[in-house]
Amino acid sequence: MATEGAGLLAVIEMLRNDAEFRLTPLHLLRILGEAVGVPWTESRVLLEFFDPELRPLVPEDEIERRAEELLAPYVAAEG
Repeated sequence: MATEGAGLLAVIEMLRNDAEFRLTPLHLLRILGEAVGVPWTESRVLLEFFDPELRPLVPEDEIERRAEELLAPYVAAEG
């Protein structure tokens, strides 16, 4: 989804709605690493924007802006 332009919040919501997947902060970091290639050391900064249930703690546009900055080099490499 990220490589197709979906925002981080859309990815989180899709994972949350997947009955076969248990969404946790660590699982999200694993997904970002496996699907897009973002190292945990970089992607973990995104967790500061969420509570332990991955509900936003800051405005959604701030989350999406920061996620886009972080993911851009990896998404571009995929395409």
